[in-house]
Amino acid sequence: MLNQKKNRDNDELNPYGIDKLAKIPASWKIAFLKFWLAGACFLLGFYGLGVNFSFLDRLVIFGLLMILGVEYISNTLIIWMNRPESDTRRFLPHEVNRKSPLSFLATTIYVAVMLAAIHYFIIFWTWLGFKTMGEVVSEATADPITFGILFLIFDYVWITFRKLIKNRKVRKSL
Repeated sequence: MLNQKKNRDNDELNPYGIDKLAKIPASWKIAFLKFWLAGACFLLGFYGLGVNFSFLDRLVIFGLLMILGVEYISNTLIIWMNRPESDTRRFLPHEVNRKSPLSFLATTIYVAVMLAAIHYFIIFWTWLGFKTMGEVVSEATADPITFGILFLIFDYVWITFRKLIKNRKVRKSL
């Protein structure tokens, strides 16, 4: 017999109550997903290719992996996590209809902005004389963990600006 827990608000069975991950808030799951996706794409794009690939080839493959990962893995899972109790659509990078080709274009712009912002931030950070995690561990400026953390930070800034712009439009329409 299944050990299903009941909702606190009513006596209906909660189908997600038997899952240990159900107690973790959706925002933490989404943050870990984005961190893992960014780090995995970085690892595959830069360290996963053979030595015959130039830096530009690695950068293009990394960018394509990020675009495909954000569009088809991250955004899809964020939409699947959406429930009336917790609206996860606010963590999406854009609000373009997912069935439209413009969604892929919006994700491409989002990834390009994120990659450029992270690149210039790392250049500025090392110019100031600070070390990245990669320099401390393996004497490399960039590594998947640093990139994943920076991706989370810049994604939070992106989502916050998107929310502010959306709220400003709502206030103007009132």
